[in-house]
Order: sequence, then C-alpha cells, then structure tokens
Amino acid sequence: MRALIVSNPTAGRHAQDTLREALARHFTGAGIAYEVLETQPAERVGERVRLRLREGFDLVVAAGGDGTVSAVIDGLLEASVPLGIVPMGTGNLLARELDIPHEIEEAVAMLAGASRQQRIDVMRINDRSYVLNAGIGILAAVVGGTSRREKRIWGPLAYWGAAVRKTLGVKPRHILVVVDGQAQKHWAVDATVLNGGMLARIIYPNGPKIRLDDGHLDLWIMRMRTLLDYPRYLLSVFSGRPASSLAWHARAFRRVEIRCHHPMVVQADGDVIGITPLTVDLLPGAVTVLVPTPLRNPGLSDQIS
Repeated sequence: MRALIVSNPTAGRHAQDTLREALARHFTGAGIAYEVLETQPAERVGERVRLRLREGFDLVVAAGGDGTVSAVIDGLLEASVPLGIVPMGTGNLLARELDIPHEIEEAVAMLAGASRQQRIDVMRINDRSYVLNAGIGILAAVVGGTSRREKRIWGPLAYWGAAVRKTLGVKPRHILVVVDGQAQKHWAVDATVLNGGMLARIIYPNGPKIRLDDGHLDLWIMRMRTLLDYPRYLLSVFSGRPASSLAWHARAFRRVEIRCHHPMVVQADGDVIGITPLTVDLLPGAVTVLVPTPLRNPGLSDQIS
C-alpha cells in the first residue's frame, strides 16, 4: 500500500514532528509506504492531490484542520481512493463527528490498523468541494474575525471570543433563499448551510439531527431583529423550547442558493471564500473516509464500501 500524507505546516513544528514520528512507527510497522507532502500558503491543494493520485496512491491522509481536510477532499472527488484524517487544527469538527481520535499518535495508529470505510456527503460551491458548512452573517463574521495567531494561542476559545465581538455587530439583512427551486424571503442575521451536525448541535441544539451521511443538506436561518431577540433565543435554547420565530429550518436534497441585495461575506469550512451570491450543490456519498472500528458514534450509519 502507498499513502500520500498531505500535511499543513501551520499546525506547528511540534505537531509536525509528532506526526512524522507516529508515521514512522505505525505506517512503517504495518508495511505502508508513504510520502509526506506539505502544503503551501494559497496553493490549490485539491488540484495538487488530483495530480499526485495519478502516481498510484492507495490512501490519502489529510493531516491538519478542517480547512486542510476540506481541500484534500476536493482532490478526491471522482476517485476511488479513501481519505484518512489526522486532526491537527483548531476545531477539528469533521474528525470529532466521525469519532476519529483527537491525538495524532492515536489517529495514525487507527489508520495503520483497525479501521472501516464510511461514505459521506460533500457540498460543491463554485469549483471547490467542502464538507461541513457554508453561509453568511454571524458565522462568516466570526470566521473572518478570528486570526491564525488567535487560533494558535487560544484554540477553540478564539472562536467564542470572536463570536462575542462580532455577533451584535451583524445587522439584519433581507435575503432570498432558494431550496431545491422553492424561494423564500427572510430578514436575517445569519444563514448557514449544514452538512455536518457538530456546529448545529451547538447553535441549534433543539433542531433535527444532522449527519454527514444523511443524503441532504440542512439550512438554518437566524431571524433576530433587535438586541432583545438574542437573550430570547438563548433562553429558548437553555430551556429546551423551540424558537420557531427566531430560527427557520429547511432541508435540501439538491441545491441551496442564498442571495441578497448588498454583498455579504461567505465562509465555508472555516475559511472566507468570497461574497454572495452563494450556491451549494449536494454530492451524496461522494467521498470515503476511514473511521474507527467498531464505530463508537451511533449517529452514523454502518455503511461499508
């Protein structure tokens, strides 16, 4: 077996050293030949992965945060090569959702030993693929307002700090959403398309269950109009009551479009990717990921490729 390890050097030298030591110990011990490919700032990682796949790799491993994993997945579309994940970022939401070990050593050991294959859905935006979420408003402002330095120092807490700073500064806007061809107008502060459920469980804990393999996208819109709506929403969350007047939900099985009169910043998988309009297409079961076996997270279906 040959494996291509796509590593993001911004994870830090200690993490990189730990990764290389774990690969030497577990991959070499399992007879897996491997090559480490470090990404470069602003390069098209997906295109580079596509080119390297022509050399006959049997496994591609994304070693980094959610942005790195998303970029590698973009290069694996239409390929039969599975993806392995070694979480080395700030949030690592995809790894958490797939129950992949958080520690580098354990994640590498899992990939070299007992693992199974899980097919997951993918989102297509313009000419790129993403896997977790995309949207405008509060979340995009938080993503754009959190620096690499803050994430390196504070970890996931950096996002909470940015959320406190940015939330009340986002003004409600008239937006048009089109879900599988059906249009709706909203006055909203945030519109997020979700493929993964980790973020949804934090922001919309009373909402429907969202999985990476459920064959549809979920669109959540937050419709706060005044400052008083924010404590109202938090109260509904903590009390377990739905906040139907403040949050709107829809499911899409093909496409979600978000448009607005005034251009708004768009984020996807933790990176700012442009401005509106935003069009998200669903690619069901487009990528195969190696996950632990037996699967400890009962929320994912037991599909073996």
